[in-house]
Amino acid sequence: MIAMQKSYFILFVLLAFNNWIYSQVNDCTNAIILCGNTPVGVEPNGIGFDEFSLPGNFVPPCYSFNTATVWFEINIDQAGTLGFDIVPGNGTDDYDFAVYGPVTDCANLGRSIRCSSTNPQNAGVSANTGLNATETDVTEGPGGNGNGYLQELTVNAGERYYLLVDRAIGAGGFSINLNVTATFPETPDYNTVQDIEVCDVVGNNDGFYDFNLASQASSITSGHPDSQVSFHASLGDANLDQNPLPNTYTNTTANRQTIYARISSRTGPCSSIETFDLIVNRDPVYINPNQLYICNVTTVENYDLAALNDQITGSDLDLNITYYSSSIDAFTNRGAITNINVPFSGIEIFFNIRNTATGCIITDSFRLDYEYGPILSQPDPLIYCRDDNTTLTYDLSDIESEALNGLDPDDFDTYFYESTANRANDVDRLPISWDASANSRTLYFRTINSATGCYTDGSFDILVVDSPDYAFEEIQYLCIDDPNPFTLQIDAGFTRYEWSTGQSGATLNSITVNQPGTYSVTAFNSYGCSTTKTTQVLASERATIVDVEVVGLNYPQNEAIINVTGQGAYEFSLDNGGYTSNNSFTGLSRGYHTITVRDLNGCGSVQSQAFLILDYPRYFTPNGDGYHDTWELIGLNEYPGAYVRIYDRYGKLLKELSAQDARWDGTYLDKILKPDDYWFELVLPEGARVTGHFSLIN
Repeated sequence: MIAMQKSYFILFVLLAFNNWIYSQVNDCTNAIILCGNTPVGVEPNGIGFDEFSLPGNFVPPCYSFNTATVWFEINIDQAGTLGFDIVPGNGTDDYDFAVYGPVTDCANLGRSIRCSSTNPQNAGVSANTGLNATETDVTEGPGGNGNGYLQELTVNAGERYYLLVDRAIGAGGFSINLNVTATFPETPDYNTVQDIEVCDVVGNNDGFYDFNLASQASSITSGHPDSQVSFHASLGDANLDQNPLPNTYTNTTANRQTIYARISSRTGPCSSIETFDLIVNRDPVYINPNQLYICNVTTVENYDLAALNDQITGSDLDLNITYYSSSIDAFTNRGAITNINVPFSGIEIFFNIRNTATGCIITDSFRLDYEYGPILSQPDPLIYCRDDNTTLTYDLSDIESEALNGLDPDDFDTYFYESTANRANDVDRLPISWDASANSRTLYFRTINSATGCYTDGSFDILVVDSPDYAFEEIQYLCIDDPNPFTLQIDAGFTRYEWSTGQSGATLNSITVNQPGTYSVTAFNSYGCSTTKTTQVLASERATIVDVEVVGLNYPQNEAIINVTGQGAYEFSLDNGGYTSNNSFTGLSRGYHTITVRDLNGCGSVQSQAFLILDYPRYFTPNGDGYHDTWELIGLNEYPGAYVRIYDRYGKLLKELSAQDARWDGTYLDKILKPDDYWFELVLPEGARVTGHFSLIN
């Protein structure tokens, strides 16, 4: 008969998380029994009881085995070979081993039949060690002696062996591969172990739950009276059959924890270890609206409950929601509704939310009631002065409190819009401080009760007002020689006037001043907009004539120059003619003249006394027609003692005229002389002589 070799994989691991495996110390008397493919997980930690202190037990000859040991018991059910591989989890730890047997108990181990303590680094071999079919030696080590493997065992039915494993160097766990043709006792029969999955019905969704492990034990052993089960939090505890969990157990790792079930035979030595998970599924996570309101209606409203689905479930596709009009319907899952006519007294709506992935379900409720938006007052218009601005910053911050008229602004939210369409669609909300063109307009707002969501719409006007416009000359003149007060005046009809003199009033559009200086006035309209203008009041006065300088007897170069003084700006007029800025007049005709001096700043005019331009006519026509019938020197009478002598071209004296009667009618010895040129000599009192000639024309 050909014996078939069987391979078993047995894992000895240290897991650094989830607290699955605890460090334990075991010894020969509580050795881990290897049965079939039972998983094993123990981290070596110390040496436990010193079996070699007993007289029938001998220390393995290749090594002291006193660092971190694990004992295993191997019972043979059918004869064959026994080999194994000890494989360090990290591939580097140095594990040694010794095999005792066949023996009956731990008090009579005798001497080891296999012993290996080869250091893999010193020997330059793999860290794996054990028994195989190719080796012939039964002991090796320490240090670099050996290759880590010894000759496998030939075993018989009913024999018992003990395997002692020691971690000489390192800190990790290990696994065992059993390569055998012999067979081990079978593990007990049991039902498939299932996970326990529950919903976190406590309501805090913390991921913890009180599990009934007694019920789990019954489902595992049902129909298998020879089997019994204990539960453990780690594989190590399950292997060593220690620290069993209570029948009612609260998981120590939120939401999911692995539990180890040790299923043992009531009559045999073997046990099997299975794992299952304690799973605590979260209750459905949703948003309960708690209180909803139907706003601003006067008739019974049919409410679409299905429209709330996404709001409550947060659009979670794993959540399914159904609505009910009573708690009984919700708990019995009957009479689901999608809409309801809401009575004026309001109604409580119940709903079930089921997570389709976990099956967890929760029942809750909310109320539907009727409510109205706030009663608002009409805000006054916002008044802004344009003041030559093309844009303005509008402050909307006081509109809400004015509209609420005593209601607590903390209970409401108000939003502003440029149009009713924007308000209806709640788009393009305006900021509280809003920059826009400087034009009058209407703005729209919506005031929402933050508790109910009900709102009231309103509007208000923004008036952009032009400031007062009036004339106020930048320069004005005060006539200092005028005894009457000087009046500064602007247009009437504005609401208020304020002058830089400190004077103000609703009708004070003019004031009087008596001193030159700078004066300003601010005019206000009914909206409070104002304009300020400034004038410079300068001193001025009528001219004072000093004298008139005259140059005569020089036609057409006769000239008069008038000299004046004063603080004004002056212009001059000869004989009431047009005004000029030149104070000199030339080409003056003979005779008397006057010059008028006018102040350009409005302080009046003054006229000179008549002054004489002494000169003679260049011709005369003594024909009796009334025009130029005589030749005379007008004004000569102002020169007493002066006289005039008239001659013909041959020097004959024809006439001598006195200053009092300086006129000649063109006769000599009472006869009209013939037309011709005649000469004259003017002798003035101071002795000055002037000569000239003129023509007599018929």
